Amino acid sequence: MFSFCLNLQNIILPEGVTKIGTGAFSCCKALQSITVPESVTEIGAFAFSACENLQSITIPKSVTQIGDMAFKGCEQVTIFCPKGSYAQKYAKKNGIPFKLI
Repeated sequence: MFSFCLNLQNIILPEGVTKIGTGAFSCCKALQSITVPESVTEIGAFAFSACENLQSITIPKSVTQIGDMAFKGCEQVTIFCPKGSYAQKYAKKNGIPFKLI
């Protein structure tokens, strides 16, 4: 887990990671962008909560579950995702801006 890290700004998770756990990156104040690989199927609750500077996250079609409040307090975030994906539906439901890729 990287929660409360101060210097992590941009992350490209390696292929093979299958889950981003509950609170994994919460309160990472410097985090600005993250790219999630196709191997990930689940993003846990509060995974990125309070990442105040998070501006973009790319979520592949393979993600079929995103936990409650995964992006709580991420006022600047835009989700980049494929059309019809779970991430697009999650963004719409939770009022999070998204762009289709």
